[in-house]
Amino acid sequence: MKVFIHADMQYRAERIVKIYGEREQSPEDRLRDKDKRQATYHRFYTNMKWGRAQNYHLTLDSGVPGIDKCVELIAERF
Repeated sequence: MKVFIHADMQYRAERIVKIYGEREQSPEDRLRDKDKRQATYHRFYTNMKWGRAQNYHLTLDSGVPGIDKCVELIAERF
């Protein structure tokens, strides 16, 4: 089962500041850098574009129900 969990930039930025605290680099810059590295890694090993819905069986926006609820939804269905 291929699952992709995503959220908008604002939700993700607030979450990493809450979890990891403030850093020199802005949270948005950190996320863009991480996303770029993840996309490169994913394309190298799968030859598919990271984050494209058609490459996954299920995609969820964690900004709406939250990460814990996403985990529950996945666990109860699959």
